[in-house]
Amino acid sequence: MMQISETEAFRACRVLFGSDLTLNRGFLQYLQPSGAHSAFRKQAKTTHPDSSPGITQEYHCRVRLFQDLNQAHQLVQNYLRQRDLISARSRRSTATRNPKPTKPPKPTRPASRHTQARTEQGPLPTRPLQFGLYLYYRGLIPFNSLLAALAWQRRQRPTIGQVAQRWGWIKEQDIRQILACRKLGRFGERAEHLGLLSSLQVRAILLHQRTRQGKLGSYFVEQGFLSTEEVNRLLGDLSEHNLKYRHGYSHHFYYHH
Repeated sequence: MMQISETEAFRACRVLFGSDLTLNRGFLQYLQPSGAHSAFRKQAKTTHPDSSPGITQEYHCRVRLFQDLNQAHQLVQNYLRQRDLISARSRRSTATRNPKPTKPPKPTRPASRHTQARTEQGPLPTRPLQFGLYLYYRGLIPFNSLLAALAWQRRQRPTIGQVAQRWGWIKEQDIRQILACRKLGRFGERAEHLGLLSSLQVRAILLHQRTRQGKLGSYFVEQGFLSTEEVNRLLGDLSEHNLKYRHGYSHHFYYHH
C-alpha cells in the first residue's frame, strides 16, 4: 500500500467533514472508519449528481464534487488502515523487546462513560484555543465527546451560504462557484478570494451563526462532564490563556463557547 502522508489525510478530511472542524493529529489519531463513512454518507446526500434536475451546469458541478468526495473518502479509509497497521506492528515490537511479568489482576471499578475514552493529558498548546479544545487538552473531556459536541453545535446553525443568500449578498450560482473552489480554504475564505463577499460580511455572518447555536459549555453540563460553576471557572481560565498567547493570532474566533 502506498504511504499516505498526514498532509494528504488532513486535506481529505477537510473535504469529508467540512471546513469548520478543527483538524489536528489528535483528530487523525482517534478517527474511526465508521466516523469517516458517516461523514461521507452525509456529504453524499447534498453532492450526489442524481439530486440535480437534468443535465445542467449544477449537474456537472455536482459530478466534480461527488468525485472529490469519493476520492477523499477512499484516501481517509486507506490512511486509517495504514495507521492501524503501523500501530499494531509497533505494539508487537514493543511487546517482543519488553515482555512484562505476569501479575495477578487487581480489582478495579467499572470505568464511567467519561473515562472510557482517552483524554489528552499533555501540556496546553502555546496558542489561543477554542473552549472545546481547551477542555480536551486539560484532560476534562475525551476527543470523541468533543467531536460529538461540535457536531451537535453545527447542526443548529445555518451555513454561511444560506445566511449570505438570505441577506441578499450572494445568489445560488455564487454558492455553487464557491463550493467548487475547495482548494481556497473555508467557505468564507473562498468567498472573499473570489470577491463575492467582503471580510466584513463574512465576519457579520460568523457572528450571526454563533447566535443560532448552543454553547459547548451547556452541552457538557447536560452530558454530565462539568457543572455550571466549573464551566464558568474554566471560561475564565481560557480567557487568561488566550490573552497570554494572543499575539500573532486572529483573536475573534477564540472566545465563544
